[in-house]
Amino acid sequence: MFNNRFAETLKRIVGSEEMRFSLSTALGIFSIQYNLGSVRGRSVYFSHQDKEEIKLLLIAKGYALTASAHSDMTRSERLAFTPNEKAGGRGLKRNRISIKAPAGKPLLLNGKSLVLPEMSHIDIDISAIETTGHDCVILVENYDNFNHIHNNPITLPQPFARPLVVYRGDKNESRLDTVLSYLDACKLPIFAYVDIDPYGLVNIQGLINLVGVLTPERSILESLLSDTRTKRNDLYDRHYAGCYAILDGLPDNHPCKELWNLIKKYKAGVVQEQFLRLKLPIVSNPIH
Repeated sequence: MFNNRFAETLKRIVGSEEMRFSLSTALGIFSIQYNLGSVRGRSVYFSHQDKEEIKLLLIAKGYALTASAHSDMTRSERLAFTPNEKAGGRGLKRNRISIKAPAGKPLLLNGKSLVLPEMSHIDIDISAIETTGHDCVILVENYDNFNHIHNNPITLPQPFARPLVVYRGDKNESRLDTVLSYLDACKLPIFAYVDIDPYGLVNIQGLINLVGVLTPERSILESLLSDTRTKRNDLYDRHYAGCYAILDGLPDNHPCKELWNLIKKYKAGVVQEQFLRLKLPIVSNPIH
């Protein structure tokens, strides 16, 4: 998606005072994949905050933006040039991700081992991660599931035994652009733990190192997708139009494909917080 032509489109958006822009296929996919902007009819709206997020994403992808000479400095570094520590400069949480290990397992970073208490994690600058002893990544979409991951026993296929749990992030913590940069750099196989709906699958289908999607075992997942107490038809209805072309086009052996077929079968999605509420055992994409 991030070719030079599309990058120029995004630059025009962030440089404009307007909030409303004509909806193109590329902008629609971008809005869904990065959870930025709001699609309404044939238009997409980007708020000031959305534009700031797009700027950071462009910079992370290597596209230059016109910026203050202080734009990449921390607040303390800026004080050598100006008494205003907030003048220009990058966000306070840039380049940081939130990570942990599954319950009872150590976090293995830079040749050291650390066991964290439940409901805790490390917030770390990715430049400080020199080496890792983990053999895969569990990428978690929602913070509640990340924080309480100890409440869902997770079984991964062999040979994976030492997963690093990474929060996919929000606008305030473990920012998506930084998470994607780290995943590209570490090159570890990825198991995605996300909402099972069109939007959740579109967000992960393009991850180069994706090897599986974490869900309850198939019979339980089908029950959740068909039970009025747990299924979300609105998630299917809301996101189908913007997602179906991408997901229908996936090869049959893609980790998302059979899950997409299940979603279409029931015309519903299920949020991963239901897995947490019910304390369900989680396995790697039970369909493959």
